[in-house]
Amino acid sequence: MRVTSDVAIPRLMPSEQLARQERHSRVRVIDALVGGKSNYAEDRDVAARIAQALPGGFRGAKRLFTEDFWFRVRVCRMLGSRAEIKHFVLCGVDQIATGITPLHELIQRDEPDAVVVYVEPELESQRHALGDFDSALKSRGPVVRVVHDDIYDPALLTRLFENTSVPLEDSAPVALVHCAATLPFLPSDSHTTAADVTAGQIDTLPEGSFFAASHLCIPDDASDDAAIITAANLLEESGFGARLFRSPAEITELFAGLPLVVPSPLATQPKPVPCSKWYPDGPPLERFDVDAYNVGAVAHKGKPWPYAWSHTSGRAAPAGPLVHRGGNNAETAAIHRDLGLRRTDIASRSGAVRG
Repeated sequence: MRVTSDVAIPRLMPSEQLARQERHSRVRVIDALVGGKSNYAEDRDVAARIAQALPGGFRGAKRLFTEDFWFRVRVCRMLGSRAEIKHFVLCGVDQIATGITPLHELIQRDEPDAVVVYVEPELESQRHALGDFDSALKSRGPVVRVVHDDIYDPALLTRLFENTSVPLEDSAPVALVHCAATLPFLPSDSHTTAADVTAGQIDTLPEGSFFAASHLCIPDDASDDAAIITAANLLEESGFGARLFRSPAEITELFAGLPLVVPSPLATQPKPVPCSKWYPDGPPLERFDVDAYNVGAVAHKGKPWPYAWSHTSGRAAPAGPLVHRGGNNAETAAIHRDLGLRRTDIASRSGAVRG
């Protein structure tokens, strides 16, 4: 179904899907996980089951989703500065109760001409973000759109490109971003898999585009992976209907065989890594076991990119500090400057984790 204006007329999904989201809202569940107040008793019950599977319980969950946010910040800033990407499609509207600056503002702080399109399937959350973020309603500032659509539809980008109210072109490179608040919550009765979703969306991306994703993970060396699997099974049996945790191999399949961007100057192989370790803003001050339970990566579509790993040659292209194996403080500092990390960002991050 094509809609000419998502600002005036949100795209409606089948009534049974809306009804399911009303009963089991991923946005409200995550809000409960990170200590927010925009949730119901049923959401808190689901959140408690998820927290049982994570080291640190609710505190660990808050750190996990906060680190997931900062992973996306670093990814978008790198793609803006290194790849000159000007169009960003962000699946899911951020609903983290931490007081962090919205992602589009951090992107457009460094790239004022960047176009950011949020896609949110939950109508209540989309309407809330529409009033807060959408520049079409404000008639000023950098371009931001908030669209109501199904982020789990492999044909999502086709509709966005056809929608005249969404400032995207099917000939211009796009950064498509999924996160721990989207793919893990794919409804189990949606008759598709997460790999099918991402493969279809990647197939629609123009040449030169990037696909970034993070996903809740069962670490290979988890001390009690049986507890994770049990908690996940209980969630499905309770009617929540989502497979939250996947193995590292399954998460790698989400990138549909595209070359992965090297995750740090010290990386020895391309693979999804804990979000906190993807070009971090400095050496870790403390180790958190929960970090291993959410991994992310970035892939490139099209002609070889200097910072992406080639599956055919089995090595990264020898260009630029992002593929250097040794690493040094000056080099790391230069990368962080490219990513646009600021002391104010780091300070707000510290407060968000501890809050």
